[in-house]
Amino acid sequence: MNKYIMVVESETPPQVFLHDHIPNVGKIIELKAEQFPNRVTAAWLAERFNLSRKTIIEKVGIFNKGDENKHLYDPNEVIPVLENLNLMSPKRNSRRKN
Repeated sequence: MNKYIMVVESETPPQVFLHDHIPNVGKIIELKAEQFPNRVTAAWLAERFNLSRKTIIEKVGIFNKGDENKHLYDPNEVIPVLENLNLMSPKRNSRRKN
């Protein structure tokens, strides 16, 4: 069997429980909840997204809430940017012409 991940954002937690069976979807085998701190450091983001600290500072530097030495970011602003970073970066090579 394959495993699929669904992400739900809401004010209240969804009313699902372990081992519930959802019709046409499958059985729930794992539940996770994630809470972000108010401010996160560039090192925290670098560890989470497997990017260097320098790359994080270059890409999301405009969202910096700290000073120039202490880079602090609001995770609700920068995580969507970093998750879609590959869509924003231009392609490196031109298309091959036959």
